[in-house]
Amino acid sequence: MSRVLVLSAEPVGKRMAGPAIRALEVARALAAGGHAATLAAPAPSELADSRVTLLEAGFADFDALLGAARQHDVLVAQELPAQLLRHVRRLPVRLVADLYNPRPMEVLEAVRDRSRPAQRRAQKLARLTTLAMCAAADFIVCASEKQRDLWLGGLALHGLIDLDRYRGDPSLRSLIDVVPFGLPAEAPRPAAGPVLKGAWPGIGPDDRVLLWGGGIWNWLDAVTCIDAVGRLGDLDPPVHLVFQGIDRPGLEPVDAISGTPGALAHAEALGLLGSRVHVNREWVPYEQRAAWLLEADLGVSAHHDHLEARFSFRTRVLDYLWAGRPVVGTTGDALADLVERRGLGRTAPPEDPDAFAGACRALLEDGDAWEAAASRIAELRPSLTWTKAVEPLERFCAEPRARREPRRARIAALTAAQYPPMIPEVVERYGPAEVVRKAGRLVMRAARRS
Repeated sequence: MSRVLVLSAEPVGKRMAGPAIRALEVARALAAGGHAATLAAPAPSELADSRVTLLEAGFADFDALLGAARQHDVLVAQELPAQLLRHVRRLPVRLVADLYNPRPMEVLEAVRDRSRPAQRRAQKLARLTTLAMCAAADFIVCASEKQRDLWLGGLALHGLIDLDRYRGDPSLRSLIDVVPFGLPAEAPRPAAGPVLKGAWPGIGPDDRVLLWGGGIWNWLDAVTCIDAVGRLGDLDPPVHLVFQGIDRPGLEPVDAISGTPGALAHAEALGLLGSRVHVNREWVPYEQRAAWLLEADLGVSAHHDHLEARFSFRTRVLDYLWAGRPVVGTTGDALADLVERRGLGRTAPPEDPDAFAGACRALLEDGDAWEAAASRIAELRPSLTWTKAVEPLERFCAEPRARREPRRARIAALTAAQYPPMIPEVVERYGPAEVVRKAGRLVMRAARRS
């Protein structure tokens, strides 16, 4: 078995968003498979799992991460800073690029309200950092077959497909394979008492709840869900929409722009905020999310019609399935395709509140339809666990494989090209002093190497 180091760019602990959750659960699943797993995450982090070793180190802790990489056989990372990537590629450690989050597509929506120069910088950085990871990685994983097609096209267009690898494996599964988000193997457990029904102000014990898990980003369409719940005002018992948590946890600012202010202003203008639309501003702790999920009648997710949606993997939907809750979502992404294909709920076209409300109504008014969807979810759930999800990655870690042919010149060019767009981003976010500090650290590392 291998010594595997999994990197998280965000702290792990009680409150986590998708990237940190994925790093934690991948490390846990690999440890359960017999590998010696270490999870590196920036402080403050905490981990109550004796199977996984925690290293409190973020990207700013260059020496600690590089030293840890030297002591492991495999390094799994969703991203790596330019200098760290160049150093890691010189080590014997095999690098796995986890590209479950398609940044080049996401950034198109994430920065749309910034200035045009800032948009171009962010787009260039997302492209260069992703290409650098693809050039350096010995193995690439992503979250869906749609994403795999996206990355295969990118690899082909940038000359990053090895002919020898292709001759030996025309499918290229040995280079890039699918590792989706997974579900915990254990069933979700309810809390000692209610957290929503009969407990949240304005929600009665017999009322129905549509749960929106995760943040409200500007590429998502919370407004359609708000309009839909307004159209369900004739139902008895009443139907409520609950936003489970909107203040995203994390150490560093992200490119994503919150869609919360606009969504809540819309709900208030309709007279629904506080009566039929409810907001939990605190991010629900990871280990407590089951209580919220189990009190929901439906899990909902909606997005606009754009490229981000096509290649996204809405991890919140996996939570709904873990809790056995039928899903109502917008068509166009991988998980909506799964919901349609396996009958796990209902879907509606983008930006169509009438259709979205109709999909919710069909499940809320027809108990047999709800139970049928829940039954199909129960049948599917064992195949969606983290243990199943990481099987391609576990095989890579377990089987000794030759590293990809070094592309040092290409990696050096791709990492060096990140600095011109990166410098104004650092100045804008942290001020000129941070650029000076980063430059000083680069000089010191160069001096130590010489």
